[in-house]
Amino acid sequence: MVAITKEAGAFVATRRHHDASSLLDLPRTWVKRHDLRQKLADMDAHMLRDIGWTVYDAKREAAKPFWKA
Repeated sequence: MVAITKEAGAFVATRRHHDASSLLDLPRTWVKRHDLRQKLADMDAHMLRDIGWTVYDAKREAAKPFWKA
């Protein structure tokens, strides 16, 4: 189980040198982002408040494409 917070690493854009290992990590990052955003989209207002999110913020985050941090 993954804890969803606004500080979740999946939503943070990082700038780093692209080498072979980081390029191989990219699809995993995309899948993780997609999964977390899907979970946010499925949460009701009460659950979102419990983790410190507003409905507006969650909908905005869930609407982003998986490749955008």
